[in-house]
Formats: sequence, C-alpha cells, structure tokens
Amino acid sequence: MKTSIGLVSLFLLLCLGSFAANAQTIVDMPPPPPLPVLRPDPRPAIVPSAAPIPEKEPEFGENDVVRVSTSLITVPAEVLDRNGRNVGNLKKADFRIYENGVEQQVAYFASVEQPFTVALLLDVSGSTQSQLQAIRTAANTFIKRLRPNDRLLLVSFDGRINILTEPVTLAELRKQKLRLDALHDGTLLYDTVGFVLNQRLAAIPGRKAIVLMTDGVDNGSKRASLKQNLRDAGEANVVIYTVQYNTLPQLPARLSQITNLKARENVRMKLIKDYGVGSNYLQSLAEKTGGRIYRADDLADLPQLFTAITDELGRQYSLGYYPKGGAHPGERRDIKVQTRVPNLVVRARESYIATASTSRGGQD
Repeated sequence: MKTSIGLVSLFLLLCLGSFAANAQTIVDMPPPPPLPVLRPDPRPAIVPSAAPIPEKEPEFGENDVVRVSTSLITVPAEVLDRNGRNVGNLKKADFRIYENGVEQQVAYFASVEQPFTVALLLDVSGSTQSQLQAIRTAANTFIKRLRPNDRLLLVSFDGRINILTEPVTLAELRKQKLRLDALHDGTLLYDTVGFVLNQRLAAIPGRKAIVLMTDGVDNGSKRASLKQNLRDAGEANVVIYTVQYNTLPQLPARLSQITNLKARENVRMKLIKDYGVGSNYLQSLAEKTGGRIYRADDLADLPQLFTAITDELGRQYSLGYYPKGGAHPGERRDIKVQTRVPNLVVRARESYIATASTSRGGQD
C-alpha cells in the first residue's frame, strides 16, 4: 500500500492526535482475567542496524518452490477422513513420506497436541488507519483462540517494525499492557517478515507459525526483498498463513487527491501492479511452507478467518525427514505424504528445492 499521496497526510494528523489523546486498544477482553491492552513500547523495537541479507545467492522465480538449507526437511500435515472431518489421533508410525517416489524415514514427529510459537504480524500502515478497530477485534479473536500452552509473538508494522511482545504464553500476556504505536510513513512488509524469521523465530525450538495480515504491498523495505523472504521462509521451518485484505476499493479515493491526470494514471497503474505482485507473494509464502492464504474483502471478515487459522493449527501434525540419496543443488524435489490408515486424505507441503546441505546431508 502506498502512502505517497495526499490523503495520508490527513491520516497522519488525525491518527497521531488520536493516539496522543487516548490510544485505542487491540486487545480488550473481559475478565477474568482480561488480556492486555496494547500500548507502544516507549522505545519501539525496530529492525536493528544489521548488515543487509546478501543477494549473491541465485534467485528463483516467484513460481518456484523455496529452497531449504538444513538437512531436515519439515512437512506440516493435516489429515481428514473422506467426509472432511479432522483426524487427530495418528502416531508417527501411521505416516509415510516419499521424496521423488522414494520412501523416507520419518525422523521428526509432533502430534496435534504439541504447542506452537505463533507470530502474529499486523500491517497497520496508512490505508488501515481508518479501520484499526476491526484489526483490534480480529487480534482479540485470534489471541482468545490460542491454546494455553501456545506462545504468541505480537508484531505490528508500518514504517517501523514494532515488537509489541516477545514470545509469551497467554498467562504471561495477561500481565502486560500493550497498544498500537502511532503511524509512521511506509510499509516495511519484507523487512518485517525477514526480521521475524531470522531474528526472532530462528532460535526458538519446537513448532512455529507466522500469521501475516496485510494487503501484500511493500513500501520502503531496505534489508529484505520478496525473493529473500521466500528463501528465508523455506529455511526457517515455519508454517506461514497469510491473510490478504483488499485495499483496491480505497484506490479511487486515494487517487482523487492527485490533480495531475497523467500522474494519477501512473500511480493507479503502479498500485494495481504492486497489488498483483503482493497477491502472488502472499500465496507463495503460504503454499511453499505448508500454510494457506485467506483473502478478506472487508476487515470485518478477519475474526472468522483468524478463527479458521487457529483451528487449523490445532489440527496440524509436524513431520520431518532427512532425504535419502543425493540431490543436485537447485533441484526441485517432490514430497508426498500418506497414511497407513486407509480412506484418509493428507494435505501437506508438496515440494522443496535442494541446496548443498540437503544434497550432502541425506541418509542412504
């Protein structure tokens, strides 16, 4: 979403004044006990002054599957019966994994009961400022539906990356007071995803997931790119769910502030192109990590979508294996997951692209 047009200036003045007077809360749950009110850290956490992610590695097209750099290949999987009902009582021995048609040994298994560390990333940049209450309601729904042993990392982003809370349980979250930060120009989408993957979730053991709510349009990222995000997502062993909300209906009002007709048309074409790129980016993040993309034409739909995501996380198995035999770096490898129990359907990650470590690290 772009904030380079005139309406954003009015948003800035209104939003900053509103926050100074009485900042609204994202989470405002009724007792007992209430979940915290979201407030900004006096020193908002932003991406530190670290070296940019190197771009010397070969880049794959947006339609390629992301590559992985660890020997263990992780595969999130959901199992349904023929009537579409979830099956949650399977054991490690019930699963079979194939890579390029060759059966693999299941080396890692986590049942549906194992907790997740979930990073909830909320885009609160320019075009969402008039709908912050809907975002708060959705975040409230999401948090309420997490399981007691799950952990939450809560991040908002606009022109800054704001760490509202480090990974905590719901019990720990209730002890905190949090709220949204004031508006900063820009939308650091790629920087935020890279920062959370590499500097927050990377060192955390166990099952991890990202839930990313945005329209998919980046404006101002300097330390990460779309393709770097896709590569990092494959390396991080994190399942990513993306929720894309449609900001195109707001486009005419935003363009009306541009008086020059040629400039207006140039901005319109660029925004439409950026939105298409963003849509492909969000779909790729989800599909290539075993997650799912959801689309919302109205932010009022977010609570229902967040409910679907938390429900799916609660039904998900996590599998992993070390590839047998050799694979050439850059080679696409197909994954197929089946169960030994008949008449069950498995939805799981379908492929990855091998790197030097996966081609060397297999077991014969």
